[in-house]
Amino acid sequence: MPAIDFSAFRQQIHGRKLAPLYVLVGEDVKLIERMVDAIEATIDEPDRPFAIDRVYAAEPGGWPIDIAASARALPMLGDRRIVIVLRAERLLKPKRAARSVDVEDADPDAAEEDTAIDFAPLEEYVNDPVPSTSLVFVATAIDRARRFSKRLDARAQVVSFGGIGAGGAPGARQDARSVATDLVRGEMTHAGRTIDPPALALLVDRAGGDITKLRGDLERLLLYTEGQKRISREDVSEIVSEGAPEDDWAVVNAIADQNAARALEEAGRRLDRGDSVHMLVGQLRWWVSNRLVQMAPGRVRPAIDALLRTDLALKSSGGDERVLVERLVVELAAGGGPVSRPFRAG
Repeated sequence: MPAIDFSAFRQQIHGRKLAPLYVLVGEDVKLIERMVDAIEATIDEPDRPFAIDRVYAAEPGGWPIDIAASARALPMLGDRRIVIVLRAERLLKPKRAARSVDVEDADPDAAEEDTAIDFAPLEEYVNDPVPSTSLVFVATAIDRARRFSKRLDARAQVVSFGGIGAGGAPGARQDARSVATDLVRGEMTHAGRTIDPPALALLVDRAGGDITKLRGDLERLLLYTEGQKRISREDVSEIVSEGAPEDDWAVVNAIADQNAARALEEAGRRLDRGDSVHMLVGQLRWWVSNRLVQMAPGRVRPAIDALLRTDLALKSSGGDERVLVERLVVELAAGGGPVSRPFRAG
């Protein structure tokens, strides 16, 4: 099945006429997130906990046999089910095991052996999908030389969400800057706002060719300047930071300090860059079980209760994942006083 453009894809969603198989692929993570939300919105809100499954590829519930089983399930309420497979590049473009330089990979399909993943259940499903289910794979990239990827690519509706590019020849850098500039102008027009040329230049510069950072910065900028018709360079300087090294323990350290505002900001950065919510919750669970229990025992029980509630809600599609994680971060940051912070970047 040929790739479809973004306009046709959006028309399918608006008309609630979804295909059985989709692949959403590209670097524009924020826009993909919007489209995933729009797909889920085709299900009536009261039915969503029963009709929508979100799973993470190569995590519990996200292996081919699990995905196929979920997609084959019949609707409990309504007439449609939606199964979203996030971080699907783990299946469609997994990291290959190292091999000797003397061994030549003559058969591209043999790449499956590197990961020891049994794709048979999912291959069978892709060959004959259930009409009442829309199975959506969300990936940053696909290795189209792999056997399963080729089959999926041939049968699914593939929608590309390209980035804005960075680096390369001067002409390529200029093209990327033009794409980013046009994107910002389009979003400003849609919001009924204007942005001064120096502010626009600074916003694009600080994104550094990263489409996810650009969209995240733009969202925060529009929220910060709500009520203003015109956005100035000073507004951009105030709210948009320059690139900085990532600290994977920044959320934990902010919670240990009971600084909910900073913890929310750091959690937002993690999610904006595409980190799995389950990975973040797992990190917080480890910290509570192995560090908080030693440093502040009185905070452990409410922390575990909050973790369990969040974990259950995430696994049962009991709300927006980002909202659930943000609520968890606020709950963990509450309670009797800061504790020691043993984790630092680098």
